[in-house]
Amino acid sequence: MPKTAGDLTGQRFGKLTVVGYGGLRQEKRQKVSVWNCVCDCGRACVVPGYLLKRGRRKSCGCIRAAGNDLIGKRFGKLVVMSEDTSKQTTLQKVICVCDCGNKISVATRNLKNGKIRDCGCGREPAVKREPVLEQQKKERVSQRICRFYEGKITSSDSLEVWSDIWIGAVLPNVIKETTIRMYAETLERHILPYLGSVSLGNLSDKTLSGWISRLREKSSAGGRKMTEGTLRNTFSILNGCLRDAQKAGLMTQNPCQDFCWDMKARNLWEEGGGLDEKQIACLEPWLAAYKDRDGYPLGIAYELVLYAGITMSEAAALRWEDVDLEGHRLFIRKFLTERKSLLDGPAKNVYTVENAVGKRRREVPLPENLCGKLSHIQQVFGGEKQDYLISSGEKGPVRLDRLRSALTRQGKNCGIGNVTPRMLRDSYAMRAVRAGATSDELAELMGFASPQQVIRRYMPRKAGDKRRLVDRMFEKV
Repeated sequence: MPKTAGDLTGQRFGKLTVVGYGGLRQEKRQKVSVWNCVCDCGRACVVPGYLLKRGRRKSCGCIRAAGNDLIGKRFGKLVVMSEDTSKQTTLQKVICVCDCGNKISVATRNLKNGKIRDCGCGREPAVKREPVLEQQKKERVSQRICRFYEGKITSSDSLEVWSDIWIGAVLPNVIKETTIRMYAETLERHILPYLGSVSLGNLSDKTLSGWISRLREKSSAGGRKMTEGTLRNTFSILNGCLRDAQKAGLMTQNPCQDFCWDMKARNLWEEGGGLDEKQIACLEPWLAAYKDRDGYPLGIAYELVLYAGITMSEAAALRWEDVDLEGHRLFIRKFLTERKSLLDGPAKNVYTVENAVGKRRREVPLPENLCGKLSHIQQVFGGEKQDYLISSGEKGPVRLDRLRSALTRQGKNCGIGNVTPRMLRDSYAMRAVRAGATSDELAELMGFASPQQVIRRYMPRKAGDKRRLVDRMFEKV
């Protein structure tokens, strides 16, 4: 018997008495210890140890046989016919026939407490309806689009009116649906609360300056600072919205076009950003310790970001068919998107897997040690080609908010503080720059659309570097 398994021989669990160790049995992606047991009714059975310890198995199954005692009894319109043995659940279920002739499987506790009294024939079918606010919003947007096509929208209309038209009529068939959703969320979160009531004709440099100042005040007051990059992206979306308004003849001039601000792009080389080697060495054991309840190492998601430079959304969408262990490389073909949905009551995150396009669809070389870890995971836990690499035993990918919160928790546990997926990816980039990577190489590795993004964020650009460059150019031979 393995030393890691506690000896349960002689112990009682409900009606079961353990008589000996039964070896190992494959369950899902790992092997578990099983035990030979004898029930008080005289029958023998083999039960996994974790089910005994958690109190989920207390008999050989004879307790469930009590469902036979209900055969022939009536509960409302339902009459019990037999026990339901086809459902592999912890609930005791029986097959019932309704007065209307339908047969259904019902949990015995729901019959006894009166929750279920018929097969559903006495109830009106549930009609899924969108919340009233969502219906009203769709109607409002539709009316505004009709006014736009009829030529009834002018510069006196507010930015909120034009933004509904822009999202609903201008952007479709021009950009991807996921990008449209991102634009809409940015407008609702960062732009319309401040500028939504301002008419298009009254938007000016002064208005934009006040808006940016309020955004910065909000981010600092909320405790989570809005990065310069987020501010730039938000401004870019507003610029695109007003540029199309100008094309439609609703504005004589787009105030974003010549607007000057004091934003400075963050450069991690100058700031010493990313995690240093000591912090990475401290964090790694905590990342490796993050596992699901079946022992699957979910922490490999963070190592993919740290050592392959991919995003967390790309790591979550990886399948085993995207991994070439012999060639030491990954193929980035998909990514996981996250958006808010209000259709089913309170706001909640909805995740979908999207195709990677353009330079985001790429091949990424893997370091040898990461390939070894991936190979070990596949050998121990298995993994078909279509299975997600980052999985918790479910069919779909692991939720991004779950991965982010676990990373924050592990960072605090090891004493580093708040660690984000972006910090892991920045650490990869800074390691590449120190190793001599060019902006073109790093842009290809990390899926940036342009090397300029890499230069602004990661490359050294101090004034002294320019002085030394000129001195080298014209030094005497």
